[in-house]
Amino acid sequence: MSKILVDTIDTRSGTSNITIGSSNASQITLKSGATLTNFPDNSPILSIGLNSTQNINDNTWTTIVFDTEILDADNIYNTSTGVCTPTAGTYLMIFCANVGGDTNSSLQNAGVRFSVGGTVTAEQTVNSASNNTRYANLVTSYIHTFDGSTYVLCQAYNDVSSGQASVFGGSSPRFGATFQMVKLI
Repeated sequence: MSKILVDTIDTRSGTSNITIGSSNASQITLKSGATLTNFPDNSPILSIGLNSTQNINDNTWTTIVFDTEILDADNIYNTSTGVCTPTAGTYLMIFCANVGGDTNSSLQNAGVRFSVGGTVTAEQTVNSASNNTRYANLVTSYIHTFDGSTYVLCQAYNDVSSGQASVFGGSSPRFGATFQMVKLI
């Protein structure tokens, strides 16, 4: 094994890529405890919550417009429209919501889902008609690769026997609904 001792490796004039290893290399080993710097991090990262209860139309999938940004590192979420447009990359998304009706109603069916570019990608639903409850806590998650222009919406569905269908709000750190995204790749 040969050893090369240098302080800086740089490209020669007129080139912009440095290749470490050849087509025969299958592994690059760093010493234990080595720190790598100037690599892209898992940004953007998003964490938002619903502080105020959002009334939704009964029997209709409705976009949730989160009103509290906890962390939006790259400004990818629009708090006026509920549209999230992440930069290119693969993301883990998690959407939690407390859906139900007012005190005069019982929940028949409820659901939460992601709509990516207008296509439903992940959905969690529950039928509560048999147990006469007023609300349900639902969670859905999904991993999706975005191209930098495709948007995602968090949507909720609520079918109540009477009264107002809602996604309940709450104060930090116990929001009635939350949406988190983290870039994986």
